[in-house]
Amino acid sequence: MNNYKLTIQYDGTRYSGWQKQGNTADTIQGKIETVLQKWLKEDIEIHGSGRTDAGVHALCQVSNFKTSATLSCPQIMAALNQYLPQDVRITSVTQVDPRFHARLNAKQKHYRYQIDNGSAAEVFERKYMTRFADTDYFYKLCRQTGHLSATFGDSSVNTDISRPSERNNVASNNTMPPQRNNVASNNTMPPQRNNVASNNTMPPQIIYDLKAMQKAAALLCGEHDFKSFCDNKRMKKSTVRTITNLTIRNENNKMILDFYGNGFLYHMVRILTGTLLEVGIGLKSPEDIPAILQAQKREAAGFTAPPQGLFLMNVTY
Repeated sequence: MNNYKLTIQYDGTRYSGWQKQGNTADTIQGKIETVLQKWLKEDIEIHGSGRTDAGVHALCQVSNFKTSATLSCPQIMAALNQYLPQDVRITSVTQVDPRFHARLNAKQKHYRYQIDNGSAAEVFERKYMTRFADTDYFYKLCRQTGHLSATFGDSSVNTDISRPSERNNVASNNTMPPQRNNVASNNTMPPQRNNVASNNTMPPQIIYDLKAMQKAAALLCGEHDFKSFCDNKRMKKSTVRTITNLTIRNENNKMILDFYGNGFLYHMVRILTGTLLEVGIGLKSPEDIPAILQAQKREAAGFTAPPQGLFLMNVTY
């Protein structure tokens, strides 16, 4: 049997994740296997380096498959890219040792989570970043801690983040506010304050305490039992993993979190991201991290960040 290694890029927006499922054909693994089986006229099973969730993207997913056919690597790559959807691309094909297995031989994976924190939503990258300033859940968290600003990390800026309908003694049940400052009451809004828009939109940017997040990230590095950061309550296998590096930086109104480790549990990167964001707005502190790890309970950690900002960047062998 010949063993071929595939390197794959995909936009996960419209797919139900990597792993094939019985109730849908819209998975990356399912799409690739279907093309290979129709082309080679034999049963083919591809093995990925790991699963990605619905809506998660990959710049470098790695898989392998075995076939009795003897084919050139350019031939396989051309056939797959001809028949796969345009949001799934094979970027390289290599014939490898028969013992190579994309998941079992992986030594390190690199995931990246991208957050849009600009004053206006990014148009062209909106499917590939999460904008927490526009989510009701995170709005409520920020309201508890007062983390609103027009710029990153400017804690001196006024942080009144109540919705406009809740400011200036304005009732929030769609009733009109009392007249003040000669403002007419015929369905007009009260005067704006603190440069906050009056159309019940979210605050333009959120303050994140980057140093606190980086301190918490350092405490997550190393070998730990990450059961608190796993959404699979029926997990019977070991939940011990090693994070070799975890970096957080701001770049052009984006916050970028890079996770490097020997493996990740179900939703682990997204829960780590949610927990670090809660540290960033003061809902949790870096000093809470050891207790969260020790608790080994999902409810001890933060929320699960949405999938669209997450990328599988690279797999090392």
